[in-house]
Amino acid sequence: MPTHRPNPILLACLLILTIIQFASLACAQDKSKNAASLTGRVVDARTGEPLAKVRVIVSGTDRETTTDDDGTFKFENLIAGKIDLYITTITFGLVKKSVTLKEGDNANFQIALNEDAAALTERVTVTTSPFESTDSSGVTQQLLNKRELQQLSSVLVNDPIRAAQALPGVSANDDYRSEFSVRGAPFDRVGLYLDGVLTENFVHTVGGGYLDSGSVSVINADTVDSMSLMSGGFPSKYGDRSGAILEIQTRDGNRVKPTGRVQLALTGLAGVVDGPLGKKRGSYLVAARKSFVGYLVRRFNDQLNPGNSPPVINVADFQAKAVYDLTRRNQVGVSLIFGNFVFDETTDRNLLGINQVLHGSTRNVLVNGHWSFTRDPHLFWQTRVFGLRATFKNTNRLDKSLLDERRTQFGVRSDLNYQIRGNKIETGLYVRRLNVDSLAQRFDFFGTTAFDEGTFKHSGAEQAYYLQNTWTDEHLRMSFTGGIRVEHSGVTRETKFSPRGSFAWSIDDKWKVSAAAGRYYQFPDFNLMFGLFGNPALKSEHSTLFSGSLERLIGNRTRILAEVYDRKESSLFFSLNEPRLTGRLVTFGGPPFQNSLNGYARGFEITVQRRSANKLAGWISYGYSRTKLADGQDKINFVSDSDQRHTLNVYGNYRFTDTWNFSSEWRYGSGQPVPGFFGRDSQGYFLVNQRNQIRLPYYSRVDVRLSKAFLFKKAKLTLTAEVLNLLNRNNARYAGFQFYFFDGRVQGQLQRVLPILPSAGIVLDF
Repeated sequence: MPTHRPNPILLACLLILTIIQFASLACAQDKSKNAASLTGRVVDARTGEPLAKVRVIVSGTDRETTTDDDGTFKFENLIAGKIDLYITTITFGLVKKSVTLKEGDNANFQIALNEDAAALTERVTVTTSPFESTDSSGVTQQLLNKRELQQLSSVLVNDPIRAAQALPGVSANDDYRSEFSVRGAPFDRVGLYLDGVLTENFVHTVGGGYLDSGSVSVINADTVDSMSLMSGGFPSKYGDRSGAILEIQTRDGNRVKPTGRVQLALTGLAGVVDGPLGKKRGSYLVAARKSFVGYLVRRFNDQLNPGNSPPVINVADFQAKAVYDLTRRNQVGVSLIFGNFVFDETTDRNLLGINQVLHGSTRNVLVNGHWSFTRDPHLFWQTRVFGLRATFKNTNRLDKSLLDERRTQFGVRSDLNYQIRGNKIETGLYVRRLNVDSLAQRFDFFGTTAFDEGTFKHSGAEQAYYLQNTWTDEHLRMSFTGGIRVEHSGVTRETKFSPRGSFAWSIDDKWKVSAAAGRYYQFPDFNLMFGLFGNPALKSEHSTLFSGSLERLIGNRTRILAEVYDRKESSLFFSLNEPRLTGRLVTFGGPPFQNSLNGYARGFEITVQRRSANKLAGWISYGYSRTKLADGQDKINFVSDSDQRHTLNVYGNYRFTDTWNFSSEWRYGSGQPVPGFFGRDSQGYFLVNQRNQIRLPYYSRVDVRLSKAFLFKKAKLTLTAEVLNLLNRNNARYAGFQFYFFDGRVQGQLQRVLPILPSAGIVLDF
């Protein structure tokens, strides 16, 4: 038989296949030796609440997952060693976390996720209640967290003060203005504290108090850390306001890594960049916003006033902040806020009235430096040195000044907190000097003769000192706060003492009872003393407040809050310088301002609120209010200009998935008075001899907002579409009437505010 010799090519192929098989087995065994699993948990950095529906991506691979209802996630068969995780979800920021994996299981790994536009931090703040407050001694306090602030500020204008318009007890019926009223008190009686500084006129607007103008906050919502409204019973550290306190705290830059946020909307562009300083011993933050508000004005004008040429409005502001730890106990910081507003009437100047504004500009500057000393967890001392300047300039068609005003204040604030044996002792001072240099004039028909309307130059100092103690017994679930504030005005030559106190008792884990009482003073603005109808003899106005509340928790994230209040008003500023019917004669003008108004504001509020980082969050709030004022000089009675009997504020937010979020807001008001001596019949308006007799139509506005996020490994892109006044409700405001006839008839109508208004925006986080 013939012998067959092996084919050398076939043998070579078999040898190669054998080597490949052994190599594959070896690699598989080697991989199994290096395999690792990772189990983690994502929580809200502010509250410690577990976050569901959060996307977790392993960089450099195609591996990704989402957290469950407990905020947990798990990866199997990862390669041991260092990996990078990117974590994010809609309405929350983007976090990068580097992890070194060991072979086997890697469990109990926790990641803190921050809300949109919040300072990036790796620490978790665990709170005992989702309804946290910025000041434990403030009984009546409504706090907006970062997500609520972002949703309610609106893509269109990015205004944090407008976000407060949705809070319980707040009435706001003018879509063009940031200002609002609280429990029958107008905005000039609400103290706006920005990083501890009491600001005045800190909005973009046309100076001079034109009723038909609008306003936008100088503050960029992306730079705000928290905002709190104290509608009554505010503690002794706040003063010089008799209605309420709106406290805004801007955020520091983060100390983890440089981050950025850019927002592009139909009305402009905004951006924020922040990051660490000096080996993470400090931080910086820089923000800018440029808004033309042209879309809003054109949209409104084209629908309601076709053929007219709308004005050009430009809004720009800039913010910068830096903090640095000199030592573990000492920190210094400085912040700058600058805002510029320009109004240009595009109508032919020859068609404008001689006293109508052709060009208006407003500038605001706030410089605020602080030094903080923390000796230990029991003692904290902070001192601020600040300066503010606001300038207003309006010119007419002849380029002559209608208003040229400069308002300046500078001062120092120092606060000391000390805790010992259940007592929190707070004391401090607030000293400032105010300067106002104002030129206000009107011209005759030919524009040749100017008439003075309150030109003055004046300055003066105000001082305030306070002492307060809060005693807390955790065993009894009870706390008492008592304090006094002493205020002195060098202009009115008054020294006022304001006793204040509050009480809170948690009956059990579900029920809580609170009460507060206090006296509050407000010194007159220089314009009321030295401007048009000014009275240099004017003294401070004051109010005495009593309030009580009952709170019931339902589960861990929902509460029902009921509150009643009674605010007694005394010596309020008032002047009858309005057109009215006296007998059969139409009269204009009136006496200078007097401390002639006395009265009250009474009512109750009921709020149902759910606060959670998952699923549905928001509130439903109903408020009933009655006010009555009596003019002691002219013996007339009327309701407050801000009186609104029924107010309903509803807000809701729902995060459907890791990329979709929906929010909506509904504000309803039964209508505030048309301020003045007006009556109305089928032919229109006419003058009467009683004040605040007719009201605006009821106000109702529904806004909706839908956001979609696109999640990348190193960035997040969010597209947002919103519709203001979704139901196209024909809301109106009083913006002044045009002419008064000798028979008492009035020419003019109420002015419609926003029609249905769609908008869209893009936000890039990196």
